[in-house]
Amino acid sequence: MTSFQLYAPPHAPFTAQGELNPDVVERQAERLIRDGVSGVFVSGTTGESMSLTLQERLDLAQRWLDVTRSTELQVIVQVGQNCVADAVTMAAHAQREGADAIATLAPSFLKPASVNDLIECCLPVATAAPDLPFYLYDIPMLTNVRLSMSEFLEKAADRIPNLKGLKFTNPDLVELQECLALQDGRFDIMFGCDEILLAGVLFGCDGAVGTTYNFCAQHVLSMIDAFEAGDIATARRKQLESVQLIRTLQRYSFPPAAKAAMNLVGVDCGPVRAPLTNLTLPQKSALLEELQASPVFAGSAAASDAVLTEA
Repeated sequence: MTSFQLYAPPHAPFTAQGELNPDVVERQAERLIRDGVSGVFVSGTTGESMSLTLQERLDLAQRWLDVTRSTELQVIVQVGQNCVADAVTMAAHAQREGADAIATLAPSFLKPASVNDLIECCLPVATAAPDLPFYLYDIPMLTNVRLSMSEFLEKAADRIPNLKGLKFTNPDLVELQECLALQDGRFDIMFGCDEILLAGVLFGCDGAVGTTYNFCAQHVLSMIDAFEAGDIATARRKQLESVQLIRTLQRYSFPPAAKAAMNLVGVDCGPVRAPLTNLTLPQKSALLEELQASPVFAGSAAASDAVLTEA
């Protein structure tokens, strides 16, 4: 069995009326533990963090920390926010309540223009949780903050004592290699591109965070097992099957489709929030039928029992 650390960024569960529904967290956690996931990345992009209020994010982090306290599931709380003061509040809360690590996004409305500016944004957040490992969450396709992460790590290492590494949701495999090689591999680079995870594993990543690991972790872990056993053909086939799954989700609009896919593992996380648009019931039914035919979900008992509700 691989020692690779797979983290799922859980969906924020909502009621049919769009209110936060923390009661679902226990079922989410149970499913991830059953699937062999190492931890969760709470309030990431998948978790619609920028569509939640500060209080909702605190409540959701608290629920995950409470539910996982007696388990081996690790909890990284993503505290990034356009308001750095709110990020500081969430970071302090995460440390006080027993999180395993924190991460932060770059502000993405008024943006840091340089690596030095980005470090200045990160400093108060990391300082608010000095006892926790600190990760920068790099996702330039959404933040439009396109700065060198190898330069960030080099410069931030001396200024942020608890800097652990990156959640690198960036398909730039050249930059990925540079980050992994820095200071003799000092930094933990958690790869965030599900479609090319196998490339990240090849280059030396030993952890990953990705939306699809909420519902196909076993498939992904079996891909890594095959790679580590030298069965490259099987590993490549399984990676391609993941790509095909993601292409299907993208045809229906990835965020609401990925949330709907949770029905196939027996966990209804409810609708998405504006500005995202929910799938109609016919769309959701057609999507789940397609997904159920995928090798990723073939034979899943939960898939055959999926219950659809109108968002």
